[in-house]
Amino acid sequence: MEELTLVVPGMWADHHVLAVRDLLREDDAVTFTAASAREGAVRVQYDASRTDAQRITALLTEGGYACGAPEPAADPPTDKPAWATAGVRVTTTNAVDLAMSGDHRKY
Repeated sequence: MEELTLVVPGMWADHHVLAVRDLLREDDAVTFTAASAREGAVRVQYDASRTDAQRITALLTEGGYACGAPEPAADPPTDKPAWATAGVRVTTTNAVDLAMSGDHRKY
């Protein structure tokens, strides 16, 4: 048995994990899969005499889950509201809400 760990950046939610596991079940030589959306990676154990890493990678890529390095994070947005650039945000509590606060609401 061989073991392979692949980075799958497109696998970011549970339904993607299920889809990746279903894709890998199509190959009879794959004996074990452990996929994690949190880590964006899948660990595969397979019979090296019946398949190889390139075939497994191609199977995932054909299914819409390309393997490779994660995409770099995007730059922070530049269209922030004016109060965010000032660094100070002041809010006031509505007097009616303040009067109704306490151990119980006065309705």
